[in-house]
Amino acid sequence: MKKSLYVFLSSMMGMLLFLVIHRLVIFVSLLVLKNNYDQAIGVMPYYKFLALDYLTLFITLLLGAWYGIWVGIYWYGKVYEEQSHFGFVDHVANRYWPTQKGKEKFESKLTLAKKKIEENLWELEELADSIPAASAPAAVKRKIVRKRTVKK
Repeated sequence: MKKSLYVFLSSMMGMLLFLVIHRLVIFVSLLVLKNNYDQAIGVMPYYKFLALDYLTLFITLLLGAWYGIWVGIYWYGKVYEEQSHFGFVDHVANRYWPTQKGKEKFESKLTLAKKKIEENLWELEELADSIPAASAPAAVKRKIVRKRTVKK
């Protein structure tokens, strides 16, 4: 449920971001058309510009949703599954007002690394168990060689 909400909200954020970019581009293009109104109105009437505007708006919103979903999946993995990023506030707080001294900070990073190595080892064991074992060659029976003694 948490991941679904995270990805949904990030897709909304992506759509809003792309919508703002699209509106800025349209605003600039309208300013250019206004300055060159006499030449541009003959080339492209306003209703054609509106049709182009709505078409690019639709494409922009689809791209924004796709970008938001990608960002949501990527950062959900980093923040919640890997736990390697603790957010912007934590970054600023640790950079400008560090509470941990050198050794304590190193130990916390060391425990995080140990946890990650342990998870990777479990994944490696599962992978090794999933591979079928190669059949061992049959044992070779060795001949017993005895030295002959000289008869007297």
